[in-house]
Amino acid sequence: MIVSRRLLLGAAVVLAGSGSYLLGRSTPKEDTIADADAYAAKLGQQQGLTIGFGDPSTFYVPPYLPADAPVEGVVLSPADRTAVKDSLRGIARAFEAYPDQCLGRIIKAIFIAGKILIDGAEAGGTYGQDWIFLAAPSNVSAETRQLTAELGVHHETSSFIWLRNDALQRSFTALEPAGWQFQNSATDQIARNGQTAPPVETGFLSAYGATTSENDFNTYAEIVFSDPERLIKLAESLPLIAKKLALTLDSYIAVDERLRETFARNGLLKAAVR
Repeated sequence: MIVSRRLLLGAAVVLAGSGSYLLGRSTPKEDTIADADAYAAKLGQQQGLTIGFGDPSTFYVPPYLPADAPVEGVVLSPADRTAVKDSLRGIARAFEAYPDQCLGRIIKAIFIAGKILIDGAEAGGTYGQDWIFLAAPSNVSAETRQLTAELGVHHETSSFIWLRNDALQRSFTALEPAGWQFQNSATDQIARNGQTAPPVETGFLSAYGATTSENDFNTYAEIVFSDPERLIKLAESLPLIAKKLALTLDSYIAVDERLRETFARNGLLKAAVR
């Protein structure tokens, strides 16, 4: 989960969930997505997963059933097809950070909704049984929808890495400040985003990342794939962050060994401390 840091874009969009974001890379131009369905299918083939939108009651993939589509406490509305195209551009940009077919090893699908409400609070994304949801609300800018989708792919997908790796959870939480007070509800986690981030010496990278252990890991993973230079600079001066970076990288390499080369090429592997 994550709360958008791009408030300068006018976003009232927050990524959050029951375990739930850069600019500057290439992205398809407006006129290249003539057919959203065809483009979504092409993108999905690239990463070995399904990309869907439309009626939220259809947000599931086999072997799951229609009864598996709803998520407790989460209300999804259908997205406008024009808004969907913005999200697809963001997803395409996010996919550039991974080897082909990599994300399909982690999740089975990405579903684009309009608004996402979690316990009544508007959010930018969350996850379901074996898939993630991204919000594409019509009342924000196209750039915001694109950025929400791009960073949401990294952030929400990382929850599956976290939840399936008990050793990662133990090692990551062991590096948290003693007695740190976390937030239990999604509403409280979202509210924390507006507060001042804790000092980086705590190992937390944002106010939202400091709300739960999972959100902490989500934030590391998001920045690994969207802004590696930021993490490299922090890791070079703060051993605690270098250690948490190493845990994050290793958890992804365990899923896809090809990411070792990716992390070596962008300098993250060298910055991590084991």
